[in-house]
Amino acid sequence: MVFEDVKKAVDRFSLHELRQLRAYIEGREQQIELRPGTVDMDGLLSALDDIRAGMTEAEFAEIERAMNEEYIEPLDADE
Repeated sequence: MVFEDVKKAVDRFSLHELRQLRAYIEGREQQIELRPGTVDMDGLLSALDDIRAGMTEAEFAEIERAMNEEYIEPLDADE
């Protein structure tokens, strides 16, 4: 089953089934564990260089400001 098939199936769900699916997906997202030390920093920095290519300092500063504007508290381990 491909993703498009899943979306077509979801389109046929009732409101109750959609709510159940949302709860299931939110539960799955909470199970995904990020482990420190798993980021390829060289790859990340290279990708950032590619993204920044062609931007002015002002454009990049605006993007950086927007990324730092909202702080989201991490979840506690017991949540």
